[in-house]
This record gives sequence, C-alpha cells and structure tokens, in this order.
Amino acid sequence: MGSVSRDPDAAAASWYARLHADNATPADRAAFGQWLSANDAHDRAWHELVSTTRILDDARSDPALLAMVAAARDDTRPAPARRWWPMAAAAAVLLSIGGTAALVVDRYAAGPATQVADTRYATPTGLMRHITLPDGTLMTLDAESAVRVAVPGATRRVAIERGQAFFQVAHDARHPFIVSADGNRVTALGTQFAVRAAADRVVVSLIEGSVRVDSRTMGRAMTLVPGNRLTIDRSGLQLTSAGADTATGWRKGELTFEATPLREVVAELNRYSTQRIELTDKQLANRVFSGVLKIEGGGNALADALSAYGIARVIYADKTRLALASQS
Repeated sequence: MGSVSRDPDAAAASWYARLHADNATPADRAAFGQWLSANDAHDRAWHELVSTTRILDDARSDPALLAMVAAARDDTRPAPARRWWPMAAAAAVLLSIGGTAALVVDRYAAGPATQVADTRYATPTGLMRHITLPDGTLMTLDAESAVRVAVPGATRRVAIERGQAFFQVAHDARHPFIVSADGNRVTALGTQFAVRAAADRVVVSLIEGSVRVDSRTMGRAMTLVPGNRLTIDRSGLQLTSAGADTATGWRKGELTFEATPLREVVAELNRYSTQRIELTDKQLANRVFSGVLKIEGGGNALADALSAYGIARVIYADKTRLALASQS
C-alpha cells in the first residue's frame, strides 16, 4: 500500500482498511503504531473512526449508507468533504469485511466506556483455536470460549466473555496489553499468561514475564511473577506461588485437578467432548477428585478411576452420553 495521507481522518480510514486486509503484515501493524503515537490528531481521528463503526453496523442496510459506500468506492467522483469521507470509507471497509461493531466496557476503569470496533472469536465444544492478533500477539482460545479483540489503539484490549485464553504478548511498551474479565483487569507488557472467566471466579496464571492485576475485590493492584496463579471470586482472592503450569495444561491436552468436586471436574471435561458426562446423584457430585486426566478420552478415564476406587459406576454409555452413579 502506498504512503498514508497526511490528512488525519483520511489516514485513519486508510489504516483501518489496511489492518483489516487479509494480507496485513506485522510490519503494517508496527507502522500503524508509529503513526498513531506520532501526533495527538492521529489518535483523535482513529478513535472517532472506530467509534463510528458501531453506528454503521446498526445501519448496514440503510439506503443512505449504501449510497455513501458506493460513492466511497467511485474513484471518478470529486473528493467529498473532509469530515464525510472517512465515514464512508469506513462503511465500505465494514461492509466488505463483514465486521461487527460492539461496545467493549472495562468495568474496573473509572472513566467512561470506550466505543471500539472489535472482532469476536469463539470456539465450540472440543475445539481450540490459535489466533494471531493484529498487534502480533499469539492467542490460544480454549474450547467453549469467546473473546472480543479491539482494533489497535493507544492500548491493546481483549475482553473475555466466557472460557479462557492463553496469550503470548507481542512486546510494545508504548501500548499496554489489557485483558478484562468480569470486572477484573490484567495488564501485561511482553509476557505469557492465561485468563479464565468461569461462572463464579476469574483465574490468572502467569508463565513468563509479569502482569499487573486490578480488581475491585482486591481494592488495589497486584503484580504477579512467573508461576503465580491468582484466583478471584466472591469471597476474595487466593494467590499461589506455583500452579500456573498445571492451570495452563489444557494447551498440552492435560487437565489437573486437586481435591476438586466431581461436578466441577465433569463440567470441565464436558467442554472438550461431545460425549456428555452426567452425575446422577448429588452425593456423587459433591465427592472430590484429584488427578491428571487427558482431554482426549477424559470421560472414560474418569469413569475407570472412580470405578477402581469404588466411588462410582457407569449406568449408561453411548457416543453422546456417559452417566455415572454412586456405588451402592
């Protein structure tokens, strides 16, 4: 792509198109970061444009908008007004890539919510996904997980909706990398860590580097060091100096449980297999389990272990269902 226009609004639209192109490269993203930080006018123009995309997404079939898109694609027309062209260009990009605009809210931050054009990634049962984010960060999305990734700006942001993700963050000291989950915020610079958002807790596991965790539950910021695992729930927080490796073992196909209620063990295994495990009585659901299970075939391995210890027996099994009951 040729040189970027000196007009901040036109340049912002050009960068939007470039970053969303299928052939966008790390060099493009690095150049964008330099452009964005070079001038306050660039930052204002960029954020005005990405805020507009939320409105455009709600009006993709509007006749007036479609006319603007057509005009933006017509190179033979006279140049339109300075403030109007970026909106039309952004509309053309949005419609052509099928992007979705949404509101990402960092609920811990004291300032107002930031409107950003973002991309949603999700995985079904039994499938992990490896994704390279626009800034070059590598993200591994676990099964039955969903995140929203904001378009690069002054900060790099990911919001976890459910499940968990592992990040190998591309180093960029000028643009912090922030992951938000259920009102908690994790800030990193060039590091490897995982964040999990469960129904009743958030777990942060640090493998390499350092991260800062902000949470209303703590009332202060906490910096983690490699190996740390921080669990935040309604009752408070629990920090362990080791455990990050086992907490991220899902990337290697292993799940480690330590005195974990079987209802939680089963819920975890069910994320990875279409054969759903069922516990048919409350007593069994409350029993605890410790051990390491492979993700592949984990349900059968669990059934075998429980049977061997006289804890449970299989009362029904087929390709889609595995039902367990307490031993009589």
